[in-house]
Amino acid sequence: MPTTTAPRLRERFPTLANATYLVSHSMGAPPLGARDALRAYWDAWAENGPEAWDRWLPEIAEIADGLGSIFGAPPGSVSLVPNVSLAQAAIASARSFAAPRCNVVIEATQFPTVTYLWKAWERYGARVVEVPSDDGRTMSTDRICSAIDERTAVVALSHAAYVSGATIDVAAIAARCREAGALFVLDAYQTTGIVPFDAVALGVDVVVGGSHKWLCGGAGCGFVYVRPGLRAQLEPAITGWMGHAEPFAFEAAPIRLAEGAHRFNTGTPTVPGYLAARAGHDAIRELGVEAIHAHNVRLTTVLADGALARGFDVPTPLDPQRRTGWIGMDFDGADRAAAALFERRIFVDYRPGCGLRVSPHFYTSDDDVDAFFTAVDEIRRATA
Repeated sequence: MPTTTAPRLRERFPTLANATYLVSHSMGAPPLGARDALRAYWDAWAENGPEAWDRWLPEIAEIADGLGSIFGAPPGSVSLVPNVSLAQAAIASARSFAAPRCNVVIEATQFPTVTYLWKAWERYGARVVEVPSDDGRTMSTDRICSAIDERTAVVALSHAAYVSGATIDVAAIAARCREAGALFVLDAYQTTGIVPFDAVALGVDVVVGGSHKWLCGGAGCGFVYVRPGLRAQLEPAITGWMGHAEPFAFEAAPIRLAEGAHRFNTGTPTVPGYLAARAGHDAIRELGVEAIHAHNVRLTTVLADGALARGFDVPTPLDPQRRTGWIGMDFDGADRAAAALFERRIFVDYRPGCGLRVSPHFYTSDDDVDAFFTAVDEIRRATA
C-alpha cells in the first residue's frame, strides 16, 4: 500500500485501541499530547501563579502561527479565538453597513451559528441576502457570484456545507468579491486539516475556523486569519484587553488596538483550549494536508462505493474534488443504526436528511472501514 494512503500516527491516539473512530468531521480523536499539554498548563499555573502568563502568551502566538501554516497563512496573520461566532462578530464589528453598501451575502447551506450572527447584525444596518440551494446540499457558484454586487459589504460563506460535505469554488468567488469590493469571510471549519487550500494564493480576506474537527484539537481553540494588507484597515468594536497593543499596560479607554494578529483578540483567552489543540495541529503539519487528503479520498471512495452497493442514498458529492472528508449515507433506520453503532464503539453520527456521516482520517485503516460495514449489515439484518 502506498505510504500516502497508509494509516499514520495511530499510537498517539489511544481511543483507537478500543474504538473504530469514523467521526473526525465532528470531533477529531484526542491525541495523547493534548492530555500532556493540559497537565503542563496546570503545572505552570500551580508553580508560577499569574507569572504563568509570561509562558502562555508566547506559546499561544506559536500555536497560532503553526495553525496558520496549515493553510498558507504567513506568521503573525492568525489569531486564536474561542470560537467562530466570536471571530465573525469581531470582523462584523469592524465594518460599516451604511447604505447602499450594506448587503451580507450568505448561503442556504450555512451552519446555523453564522446565520444567527449575521441576521442579528441587521439591527446595525446589515441586510442579509441568502443565496438559495436547489437541492439543499450544494451551492451554485454562478448564483453566489451573481448575488455579489456594488451593494455587497461582506460575503460570508462556508468552504464546505455541513449538511453534505459539498465544497464551493473559493477562487472564483474570491475573484468576484475583489471585483465588487466586498470583504470575503471564509468559514473553513469543515475543511481545515483535510482539504488542501492556501488562503494567500486564493486571495481570501478572512478565514475563520476551529480545531475540534479534522485538526484533532478539542473544543475551545478557534482561529481568525486576516489578510495582512487588510488588517490595519479593520478596527473591531468587539474587543477586549487582549486586543490592546500593550495588554499589561492596562491603559484607559479608548483601546489602542494591536497592530499584529492580536488585533482581533478580545478578553482573557481560553488558554487550556489553545494549549491542548497544539498536538493535533502538529500531527497535521507533520503528515501534510496533501498526504492526509490522498488517504481520505481513497477511503471515502470505498465508503461511497459500499453505500451505493447497498442501495443507500449518498447525499455527498461522489467527485472527491467537490467534497470534504466524509460520506453521508441514508437508509431506513439510519438513526437507530447510529445508536447501535455507538454501543459497539463504532463512532459515526447521524443528521436528518443526510443519514450517517462517516469520516476516515489519517489514522483510519481499511480494517476500520470493513468493521463499519460489517456492523451496519448486521444491525440492518437484526432489525429487518
